[in-house]
Amino acid sequence: MALLSVLGGYFTVKCRLWRIGIKQILLLPFAQSGKKGGISSFAAAATAVGGTVGVGSIVGVGVAISVGGEGSVFWLLACSLLCVGLKYAETSVALSAKGNKNGAGGAHCRLFALGYKKTALFFCLCCVAVSLTTGNLTQISAAAAALNGIGVEKALFGVISAILVGLAVFGGRGRIARVNAVIMPAAACIYLLACLAVILLNISQIPQALSAVIKNAFGFSAVAGGFSGGVMAKAVSEGFARSMFSTESGMGSSPLAHASADSADIATQAKWGIFEVAFDSFGVTALTALALLVSKKGDCLSAFYSSFGNIGTYAFAVLCAVFAFASVISWCYYAECCIPFIFKKSRRALLVYRVVFTLFALVGSLVPIKNLLYTADILNALMMLPNLLLLVLCRNEIEGME
Repeated sequence: MALLSVLGGYFTVKCRLWRIGIKQILLLPFAQSGKKGGISSFAAAATAVGGTVGVGSIVGVGVAISVGGEGSVFWLLACSLLCVGLKYAETSVALSAKGNKNGAGGAHCRLFALGYKKTALFFCLCCVAVSLTTGNLTQISAAAAALNGIGVEKALFGVISAILVGLAVFGGRGRIARVNAVIMPAAACIYLLACLAVILLNISQIPQALSAVIKNAFGFSAVAGGFSGGVMAKAVSEGFARSMFSTESGMGSSPLAHASADSADIATQAKWGIFEVAFDSFGVTALTALALLVSKKGDCLSAFYSSFGNIGTYAFAVLCAVFAFASVISWCYYAECCIPFIFKKSRRALLVYRVVFTLFALVGSLVPIKNLLYTADILNALMMLPNLLLLVLCRNEIEGME
């Protein structure tokens, strides 16, 4: 987290990202981009957002509050400002590696061009491993648990998940991007509106919730009887950890999707990377946190139930499944960007990978998520190392905003 924070702060300042207006970012989805017949900037961004805004981003907020207190929300959002710099930098580097006949790009392509062939291979192997664990097993496991709460058997959900995942991934990266371009905006809008409804139903609790966030963020706790350095340290630590893992900044994963877009220029597609962080942190995460705090519930399922009754429970479970599905197929997309780099006979390798990936979706519904989290965290960290090395090597090439 220390390394990610330092590099994030460095690139945020170096690239002068404060010059990017909120209006520019919000209008990106409505801008015309991409070529006919290719993967548009919007489809690439939807795939990247799908990989980022998984079940973990939603569930992780409740975990952060329960472990680090209300103040962790403040530090989570503060850290997201640093994540903006990382995401902009890694997306810029990923796009600068484009140029081969497949139009592919990414950290591995640039590392290979710089002579770090083994490091590039290590990045690709980690990406495939993460896609099967963090991107597949953990997402399906969390969604299966949510749906099991409304009476859906985990085994049945596993079979349905495997079928739907198979239909998406066997259509290749183009189909994955098109599916995400449809389901992510729809699911995200419904979820954000539901969170807003929870907040409005408990609007009188907003001042108290915000006060608790600020006080706890700086170590002032009623339980501790005043200022407590331990309370503040826990809030900072948990907030930073959840922000880093929620936005996936520094992993080099979502830039694989951005690098596949037929964008007009690097700067435009890099702004999509900023949109990804802003949407995840200041949209989904912020509204989820506020909904939990004003409803005084420890998780979204309870918050939705208290506000909407059984309809809220069913809606949340279905939304969890949709977000999980989007994240799963997005991670398949990332891995398929790396597999041709590992295997020369990529068609056969891709076929084998898709079969294994689909079977993992079936297995994931039966494995408790708590048994997967530590393995997922380790693999995430391993994937970050070569990508952060690349950012350090290319730091002088990354241009800021004019």
